[in-house]
Amino acid sequence: MQENQLLMLLDRSELIPKPSREISDIFKILNNPVELDIDLLVEKIQDVENLHDLMIKNLNTGYFKANREIKTIKEAIVYFGMQTIQNLITLFITIQLFSEARDLNKGEKPERVFYMDQYFKHVLGTSVASAMLSAMLNIGDRYKLFSYGLIHDIGIVVVDTCTPELLDQVTKKLKSGVHQVVAERLAFSGITHAEIGAWLCRKWNIRQDIVDIVEFHHTPFLAKETTDELKIIHIADVISTMYYEKLLGVNLHHGLSNKLMDSLGIKESHIKIIVEKLPEEVERLNYFSIYG
Repeated sequence: MQENQLLMLLDRSELIPKPSREISDIFKILNNPVELDIDLLVEKIQDVENLHDLMIKNLNTGYFKANREIKTIKEAIVYFGMQTIQNLITLFITIQLFSEARDLNKGEKPERVFYMDQYFKHVLGTSVASAMLSAMLNIGDRYKLFSYGLIHDIGIVVVDTCTPELLDQVTKKLKSGVHQVVAERLAFSGITHAEIGAWLCRKWNIRQDIVDIVEFHHTPFLAKETTDELKIIHIADVISTMYYEKLLGVNLHHGLSNKLMDSLGIKESHIKIIVEKLPEEVERLNYFSIYG
């Protein structure tokens, strides 16, 4: 990607968190899943303040609530799978770092148009829709796909923390009927939140499959490998975008790719079921709020 004006601004921003040595060590461990030492990973998680407790709390509530209480990261890995837990570790670290940055940036702020609490319903919607598709189609692991859904829009968190006025511009354009991708390219010097999120993932040396989900969830055919997981996240994101736009009072009539749907065996009946159930499921899970 050529140097972008906004990315250069973000790179110089004091609000872009710099991972500590402990967090950098965790990312390094997660980047080598074949040689991953679970005991060392757990030890490193314990070294990061509140991270272990944050994970355990969220794994015992909302979508991840198991039939029994999860008390340790090791238990969580056995129950939900290694890659799901790796994805959630990455997500929780990122949100925790940006929450600290936002706390440092508190003060007199102009009235906002974009609200993260509202947008998080879209994030949850993508997670829910992807998990439902996984179960309907018997493709992939629904917990893993749910975790991908939670992290796919990490670029929005970057912009909301560092240049919130640009996100307000996008939201105003969206409410006036401009497609989100077009609105973002106008406000973000030609790029979108997907590219911003991928930039952050690379900057922090985050695992490549997460980078691909973040970067290509709008454009799956541009990825080096268009996996079934990426296809599902894309379809789920489109469905949830329509849900989010209804919350904003707009309807931009997004189309679903017939090519993607055919390749996964998705039928209109699948989409109809998800669209009908999504609002209720999101509201049911809305207390599962890691952005608080």
